[in-house]
Amino acid sequence: MRCLCGALTASPGQSLSVATTPCPPPKLQRSSTTRCFLADSPTMHTGRHPRRSMRAERTAGVATNPAQWAVIMGGVRWTGPWRCVAASCAAALTVAACADIDPTSQTPPSIGEPAVSIPAMAEPPIEQAKETTTDVDSNPALATDSALVAPDVVADGTEMQATSTTSVADAMLFEGFETDEPTFEVEPLRPFEVEFAEDAPPSGPGLDDAGSGQPTGWAAFDANLDAALLRNGNSAASVAVLIGGDVVHARGLGQRSPQFNMDITDPQDRFRIASISKTITAITLLQLVEEGIVGLDEEVGQRVADHLGVMPSNGVRRLTVRQLLGHTSGFSKYDYEFFRTGAESCDDAARIGVQRGAGGGGYNYSNMNYCVAGVLIEAITGSSYVSAAYEHVLTPLGLSGLRLANTFDPGPQEVLHATSEGRNYMETLGAAGSWIATPSDLVTILDSLDHSTPGFKPLEPETVLLMETPTGAEYGQPGYGLGVVSYGGGRFGHTGTIENTHAMVLDRGDGVTWAVTVAGPYPDDTPRLESIINRAFEAAGFISG
Repeated sequence: MRCLCGALTASPGQSLSVATTPCPPPKLQRSSTTRCFLADSPTMHTGRHPRRSMRAERTAGVATNPAQWAVIMGGVRWTGPWRCVAASCAAALTVAACADIDPTSQTPPSIGEPAVSIPAMAEPPIEQAKETTTDVDSNPALATDSALVAPDVVADGTEMQATSTTSVADAMLFEGFETDEPTFEVEPLRPFEVEFAEDAPPSGPGLDDAGSGQPTGWAAFDANLDAALLRNGNSAASVAVLIGGDVVHARGLGQRSPQFNMDITDPQDRFRIASISKTITAITLLQLVEEGIVGLDEEVGQRVADHLGVMPSNGVRRLTVRQLLGHTSGFSKYDYEFFRTGAESCDDAARIGVQRGAGGGGYNYSNMNYCVAGVLIEAITGSSYVSAAYEHVLTPLGLSGLRLANTFDPGPQEVLHATSEGRNYMETLGAAGSWIATPSDLVTILDSLDHSTPGFKPLEPETVLLMETPTGAEYGQPGYGLGVVSYGGGRFGHTGTIENTHAMVLDRGDGVTWAVTVAGPYPDDTPRLESIINRAFEAAGFISG
């Protein structure tokens, strides 16, 4: 077999043809209109995805695999070691491909064949040129880390369907390798039947009024979540509900590590919580502010730079705690450093950010803010970030077992999140997103900010008010505060999203706080967990439909 290269053009219903020019060496390219990327997947299927479609027109890719892999487009399967795919519009698809001399020897597949979900994807080493801030951050259509890896596409009748040629590029956009900004919209708050929930029996089969054996109360709640979350490639989920300061319900769903054993998920199993880590970091740092160790508006950039052993930019020297915790420092996303192996650790990423600079100004959500905040905690306490978090927050709350996890190799009672080979985002995110915890841990941490419930409160009410007031807005309005999201109407919390990880914790403002963690790709929009929880509360009879 000899590798040939050529330009192929096809509109829906037309066949593809390939030229016979020797292939040039593959190169990674990037511009404002095209984007090539390295990918690896045994099988890739077309599938329309509402959030990915808008990016298809600006995406191009080079894909490689030592073994042949396939892309399905226009009803024809093309296989070969190298492939470049570019989507230009819904009506036409242009392809430059290295393929077999006789590509028509490949069997056309059925568009409706089921997709394959791969837990880990190997990718050969490449030399990646760093991206400029203008290239990534100023163009949302290009600000995606899917540029270096093939997607884990899951076929589902409602989520993804192979319907058009533009779906090829849609499927190649791999969610989970970019900064996932929190959104501030949730469903309208409806009254919660607190007494009914507190008195409901634990999970187990119950009888409805007709004696049909349908689950009720917490059993109905769990059954609803099981049906809603253990789908679309998810392997495990866990939930906890706290009322009046006490955890009244906790349940694990699915399997802890289905690739290795059949162990059922336990409520005490720890999941990745991603950006909910920021709440832990914010509480820790604000307690140091209350103790007078550092000022909320004190310039701290030089202290961070000294701790890292680098020379800060002028903008970084003027950084304050308030700016870091409120995402108003001016740091850009730095997705290359955090998600594309552009740094080896949070400290390494922080060195890059501190030297490159921060512009100041308005709200711009960036993991760099909280990575640097973790370094600042170490600089002003003289201890590790984790030790400081335990001393000031976790131990007084009676919590243990939480840790900054590695990208691979989960420990005992830690849920496996399928991860692409070669990644190191858990090492680089640090204080911005590397904690693992149980949902019960999360509701306990968030409830510690509620002075209407009993228990240890790490911060004074005035400081909590600062946390819950969005930047540039009034208390009670939606927006990002200092380490928590205000969803409006007295509701606060945070979401967390990284590869095959979705988590959310929410204080409803009525004495009820819940948290849910998921191992898997669904839902792709993490705030949808709030509506999923609400449907489970409805099924249990705790809120009206």
